[in-house]
Amino acid sequence: MHHQTLRLLLYLGALLLFFTSCRQVNKVFKSENPREEYAKAMKEGPLAENKIVQDWLAAGDSVINDPVPMELPIQTKVIYFSDEANAWAWQFSLQEGRTVRAKIAQTDSSHQIFMDLYALENDETVLEKSANDSLISHTLDEDQTLILRVQPELLINGSATITITDNPSMKFPVAGGRRADIGSFWGDPRDAGRRKHKGVDIFADRGTPVVASAGGRVTRTGNGGLGGKTVWLRAGGKSLYYAHLDSINSGFGQGVEAGDTLGFVGNTGNARTTPPHLHFGIYDRGATNPLPFIDFANNQPEPVLADPSTFLKWGRINAPKANVRPLPSTQKEPIASLERNNPVKILGGTGEWYKVKLPDGRRGFIFQSLVSSAASPLKKISTNEGDSLFYDFSFDQPFLTFKNATSLDVYADYKNQKLVQFNNHWFWVNE
Repeated sequence: MHHQTLRLLLYLGALLLFFTSCRQVNKVFKSENPREEYAKAMKEGPLAENKIVQDWLAAGDSVINDPVPMELPIQTKVIYFSDEANAWAWQFSLQEGRTVRAKIAQTDSSHQIFMDLYALENDETVLEKSANDSLISHTLDEDQTLILRVQPELLINGSATITITDNPSMKFPVAGGRRADIGSFWGDPRDAGRRKHKGVDIFADRGTPVVASAGGRVTRTGNGGLGGKTVWLRAGGKSLYYAHLDSINSGFGQGVEAGDTLGFVGNTGNARTTPPHLHFGIYDRGATNPLPFIDFANNQPEPVLADPSTFLKWGRINAPKANVRPLPSTQKEPIASLERNNPVKILGGTGEWYKVKLPDGRRGFIFQSLVSSAASPLKKISTNEGDSLFYDFSFDQPFLTFKNATSLDVYADYKNQKLVQFNNHWFWVNE
């Protein structure tokens, strides 16, 4: 027994030494894709065929193919343990002109958590950006469906809070303005329906400063036509159009920073019969809806209120019925309905919801008040000679077949199968 323990300690020490060296490689070379460098070091290293390495690589790949659909903003907390291959992924859709920001707050910064952002294109995932630290910021130049993957290093214990927000990529063009000040939107009819509005109209008091929505250079100013007094600003490869100004405060060729005053709100041009307002447009090989570029950030994400001490542990339903939802919200139809004492593996938390995995592998969200810890047994059952224990609910291959009758503690049940403990490990047994 002493020699087995010594060999195990030496083996774990070798693993730790190897993965520490992988971590140092990342710090030295500062790869644009730290996870890829880390994975490459493992694949080419002496432990490439080790099961825990293979499980870690597979976990990172599988979550990209099965991300959790979410609506931003979100904040979620995860806990990970050294004896498991952990990875998470979330999917969301945003419009051109939005900036997605993802941030990781770790309880322990001595190890790395890899964060990669993918775009979903024709059912294929394309890497957009990887984090070299704890933050990713990505501005969309087209409507996109994105997937954010988060995966900690191997053989690491810890926890992290991930916050993903949806933000405008440009500054609101009227000083002190609010979304409620927008009185006419992209596509609204003009001239009795003969044309459509190619911008947004932001109403404000005459003389309110009109500001640069992004840093750039003034390419044109004018006075006349439909727009009256106008300023054109070239910024980030796009042309920003400011019209109906009362007066202009910028000149041709002038370089400006976001927030600099270009002019002042008025009603010149064909706006003479309307209250003072700014017509704001964006052109990029034609007119583009400017609203996503300047619309204020969505509400702050709800803080994680779910109990983190239950994460990565078994819980069981404590109510006669509990619905599992695809999102942490009652707005979506449930993907499953569970009964009292059915088990769920608690994977993390968002707001007051647990992210859970059902015994059959399906994943979803359940309100935390419907789940209690499965730490205490419900009852005892007796097994017979020939009964088997299984690691997972699929019952593909038995871990152990009893040669003699024995007694087991039951912690939960699901579809006539029992979740039990044997030698301090979780197993399934046929009833």
